[in-house]
Amino acid sequence: MWAEHARSVIATGRSPHFAPSEEILAIQRERVSTFVANRGAGCLAVILGATPELADIALKAGCRVVRIDCNPVMFEAAAGRQTQPDRRNETVIIGDWLHLNTLRDGEADIVLGDSSLNNVPHADMPELLTELARITRSGSMLSIRQIILPDEPVPRYEFPSAVADFRRGTITNDEFHRRLRFYSFVDCAYDARSFVLDARQVFVEIARKHEEGELTDAESDFLMSRYSEVQHTVYPCSQQQRLLETLGDCETVPPGLADCSRDLFKVFVVSRR
Repeated sequence: MWAEHARSVIATGRSPHFAPSEEILAIQRERVSTFVANRGAGCLAVILGATPELADIALKAGCRVVRIDCNPVMFEAAAGRQTQPDRRNETVIIGDWLHLNTLRDGEADIVLGDSSLNNVPHADMPELLTELARITRSGSMLSIRQIILPDEPVPRYEFPSAVADFRRGTITNDEFHRRLRFYSFVDCAYDARSFVLDARQVFVEIARKHEEGELTDAESDFLMSRYSEVQHTVYPCSQQQRLLETLGDCETVPPGLADCSRDLFKVFVVSRR
């Protein structure tokens, strides 16, 4: 599914809607620059995924960068969003995050990711966390944006409120999509045992709402233009934090003031013990 998304990006030349927002990037930029200011240039930053915006932040801060993704076409799709022209300090690796064999024990100073752990099945999460612990060391930093479920209900993200806000013009297209995609249909699209939020089921519900007249043709067309079958691993916020606390002290950062970005997307910053 990610390969299909990547090929669509290449074909259209458009920036993908799942690229990190400027709010998220501002947090990552500040955390990386502060870390490098304290540690000095030349830190090794490992990027979990092809995300060029994170690689650019690390390169600009003077880091050596290793970007790792199992899907070569993701790097091809990301190339058009790269802004740092000098990439001599960057290495691209096609590989599995569960087996980071090219990295030595304790080699990574920084680990960055954008919804990276959301793409790892729950059953594999202990293995991934063990591998991240291996490649980092005391004092290393992990800063990872994650899709999460709020610990408490958020009524304004329910379907009727989301539609009403969108029609009043108080939320953007992106905000409307995020509310429906990651919250409004959790009751039928989320498996609390496997922690899987199934995008295919979300879009089944969107199609049903359209058929029942609760979404206009234009609203349905916009939402279906972002059709996905990705199965994200999504934890309640407090559980996501507890998982990352197995690596070190974990701070949860709400990104800026944008509406559901505060409740459904958070940056988890871990200081390795």
